[in-house]
Amino acid sequence: MTIQLSPEAEALIRELIERGDYEDPETVVDEALSALLARDHYSHLKTAIAVGMEQYERGEMIPWTPDYFDRLKREAAELARSGKPIKDEVKP
Repeated sequence: MTIQLSPEAEALIRELIERGDYEDPETVVDEALSALLARDHYSHLKTAIAVGMEQYERGEMIPWTPDYFDRLKREAAELARSGKPIKDEVKP
């Protein structure tokens, strides 16, 4: 794939390489894309946390007990055995 960068973006990439922060333009782009993916992931997590906080404020919560944790592990194992997809927010 070929892309056209602005002169400012090219100068920034060149500066990052000259400072020794990156080996080549591809490495800069790879890290930038990784940062964008991480930002999107964190944005999704922030939204999920906000939903959880709203549920907490309305009193819609489940006590976190060892029995509840064991039940979640059993359910996760069953989902994995059945080949059902795992939600992104519970993946490590």
